[in-house]
Amino acid sequence: MSARAPSEQLTQTDGGRTTESSPSSVLRRPFSVLPVALLSLLVLAATWKLTFGQRIIARGDLLLYFYPLRDYASQAIREWRLPLWNPYTFMGAPFLANSQAGFFYPLNIVLAWLPVAQQVSYSIVLHMLIATLGMYALMRRGLGVGAFAGLVGALAFGLGGYLGAQVEHLNQLQVLAWLPLEALLVISVGRKQKAEGRKRISALGPLLSAHYLLLSALIALQILAGHTQSLYICLITLGIIGLLNILQRVDGSSRNIFRSFANLINIQNFHPLLLLILAALLAAAIAGAQLVPTLELSRESYRSGGLSFGEAAAFSWRPWIIARALLPTYGDPLFPEYIAYFGATGLGLALLGVGREASNVKRQMSNITSRLTPHALRPTGYALTLVIVGFILALGVVTPMFNVLYKMLPGFNLFRAQARWLVMFALGVSMLIGLGTQALVDGLSVRQKRVWLLSWLMLLTLLAIGVWLGARISLDSEYRSLPARSVLWGWASAATAVTLVIIVINLKDHRWLSVLVPLGLVTELLVASQFQPYSRAADAQALTDLRPSTAHLLAQQQLASVKRQTSNVNGQWSMVNSNRILALSGLFFDPGDMPEQRLIYTHTLSADELYDRIIATKHKEILSPNLSLFYRLPSVDGYDGGLLPTRRFIEFASQFTPTPKTGALDGRLREFLKSVPENRWLAQMSVRYIIADKTADIFIDGVYYDLLFSKPLTQSLGITLTSYKSTALGLVLSATQTHTGDLLGTAQIDFSDSTTQTYDLRATDQVTQPYFGLRLDWPTRKTPLRLTLYAFRSMILRALTSIDDTDHSFLSQMLRGQYDMRVVHSGDVKIYENLRTGPRVHVGRDTADTGRDEIGAQIVEDTSERIVIRMGDPPSSVMRRQLLLRDACYPGWVARVDGVETPIRCAEILFREIDLPPTAKEIIFTYEPRSVQIGLIISGIGLFIWLTLLAKLANAHVKSN
Repeated sequence: MSARAPSEQLTQTDGGRTTESSPSSVLRRPFSVLPVALLSLLVLAATWKLTFGQRIIARGDLLLYFYPLRDYASQAIREWRLPLWNPYTFMGAPFLANSQAGFFYPLNIVLAWLPVAQQVSYSIVLHMLIATLGMYALMRRGLGVGAFAGLVGALAFGLGGYLGAQVEHLNQLQVLAWLPLEALLVISVGRKQKAEGRKRISALGPLLSAHYLLLSALIALQILAGHTQSLYICLITLGIIGLLNILQRVDGSSRNIFRSFANLINIQNFHPLLLLILAALLAAAIAGAQLVPTLELSRESYRSGGLSFGEAAAFSWRPWIIARALLPTYGDPLFPEYIAYFGATGLGLALLGVGREASNVKRQMSNITSRLTPHALRPTGYALTLVIVGFILALGVVTPMFNVLYKMLPGFNLFRAQARWLVMFALGVSMLIGLGTQALVDGLSVRQKRVWLLSWLMLLTLLAIGVWLGARISLDSEYRSLPARSVLWGWASAATAVTLVIIVINLKDHRWLSVLVPLGLVTELLVASQFQPYSRAADAQALTDLRPSTAHLLAQQQLASVKRQTSNVNGQWSMVNSNRILALSGLFFDPGDMPEQRLIYTHTLSADELYDRIIATKHKEILSPNLSLFYRLPSVDGYDGGLLPTRRFIEFASQFTPTPKTGALDGRLREFLKSVPENRWLAQMSVRYIIADKTADIFIDGVYYDLLFSKPLTQSLGITLTSYKSTALGLVLSATQTHTGDLLGTAQIDFSDSTTQTYDLRATDQVTQPYFGLRLDWPTRKTPLRLTLYAFRSMILRALTSIDDTDHSFLSQMLRGQYDMRVVHSGDVKIYENLRTGPRVHVGRDTADTGRDEIGAQIVEDTSERIVIRMGDPPSSVMRRQLLLRDACYPGWVARVDGVETPIRCAEILFREIDLPPTAKEIIFTYEPRSVQIGLIISGIGLFIWLTLLAKLANAHVKSN
């Protein structure tokens, strides 16, 4: 392509017609008003709940991950600042460097002024529109089909199963939405190369083209959207298209095979790939503000060395679900990563597209030995190649190819969920559907009709066998039964309708009958869309309603803030404790207001939507990761699944957290912790609050017993009781090989009136395995102060409750043991306050006479990227001191002691430690990552280059006119 390319005209085929087009019109001319309006209306009809219905998706990664990320980023955007650090998850972690936050993604910035639930819903719909309209442009200008065929192919991609199933992964959808437009640009370059034939093309030609600037901008958008795996898959997809462009350069201009090969490897033929490489490089520069910090984080990530073979193989497409994955779910509970349906009608049209592609490829292969003019060349092989390659790669570990790619393809071992290669498959099948529709529009020969009918009947047979056999051989328990009858009925109805239409088309040559098939696809996709995640949407309050446990924690945080401000005003100071939270609760409890929720929402939400709302209520109640970020409550835990958590967090948490079977401890500690970690770990993490549910607790005779904490009993055990007037103490014990009536030990109770009473401890017939309960009664209401237990055999005291039979009240007594905690909230879940909270700032000293000792410090300013600590006056005997800040250690943090920068080292695996001189008064930690500064400079250079090339392109266009 020469420097004059912008002004040159090239010939392209368009549905059998020849049109003249300049590169700058590649994206403009296909978008006539009627098809664009119709496609937009159909997408809006499918997603109406998220727009006109003002609903939100209140589950999965959107609820627990993307709402918190977008809310935190949006606040920073509205405040015109960079959110460099997130202090609320993983005991501190970089925020901006986490590419999944998508902070710099332009469309996220535009939507940031809306409420977070609304901006996410609108973003989903907007990107589905981008994907659909981009696919229409690809079909029209890239594959040269007519408007009707382009519209059908676009709907197959935009409303097809794969794209819609990914809306809960917001950044994945945002990346994939731009793929059709990118594919169009790469294909268009190849077509232009063919049309220019043997013209000499300047080496700088690609840099001075609209294709290059558009492609680099789109890749930059994908980088900024932040789903690296999807970006990787898109670039591989575009690379395959570029390679196909090169192969199609064999135009048979010479009968000599060696000369034809020399023509093939001519550097001029590699301009489509060169354009892609240069566009990716410029895009990387434009997105430098995101990429450089992300690369720094990748070095600190637990994924820095790549995933293990087993982790990388996780979520490969299951062979036993392929048949049902290709058909609409209609409520079939299929894992979203595996969904890739196009409907029975879509599969039927794709078969026609395969025939059209096969004939085109055959014609292209014959061109190798025959002389062709540029006007006879048309794009071939893209759809079939993408279908085959995408299908094989999605199967992941099932195929031998996975092992080869895992070891040899750079970047391949960084990602799991190999089923995500289905987007390449979905793009190819959508192309085939458009080509098949064009074949119907152009008219089918008698032979083509018969082949279509036979191939369709064969495909139906394979699908039926696949569904039945898949349920028989499935290794996943959830897929060992056939789908519900309603789902099977839906599949059978659509398949029967398509079969009848194909038979009628074979019997009668009425062109209008052909239109029924594409219209059937539109109907089928719209019906199936009502079972997609974007149609399973609850009310916005499912996110914003405040739960009692969360409200309590927020109130405590506000109270602590007021106390700290008051102490600063009064000039007082004390050791500052953290308010960090560790949640252990699962989702097995029922919210106390569940009947009210059912009563209020049964008539406005479907059963599935109401279920999602109730589950969201539980997540908010137990502060599931990363809802702590949404509420701005500091948590030990976190959830990411990308570059976070860091290696240091994993190493630290592994000391007290059982390693999961998958071998990947990526946060979500509540899913792995079976009990409260030892107090020394809580102290190290400065944990103040523990959240636990009551599902493991028990009621005996209507009295509640808290089983979270226990105390081993071998000889004797003394327990100081909380003052409570009562008539009995209830105990829950466990002991091995116990029978009713066995004497286990004795108990002594000391009362406030100075009396004492002794009891025998015998196993009761009221056994709740593996526990049993017994009562220690006294005749009148009085206050027990102390309980002493003497054991004749090893036992475990599991719970202790004071009981007042006069008013049927009770009080659960804490079994402190190594812990010193109190219950500060009891509702759907329990919140314990740790009274031995380790200080977030710890200052140790070495003295001349007493050795290791401690002194206090106070945090007087505590923001995301800045922490100011004031020191008290040290004794004269202090020789040196070390300050330990129990926040995550990470590159970019700078410590200054009385204005002098001091090196930070990572202590206790995860935390920050510095040395202090004896006279230190003020320590300031600030997060000043050089990676962000360097990234912003690179982005500035990249944007300058892009704008310079744009100016040159515009100037060339003006001169040509």
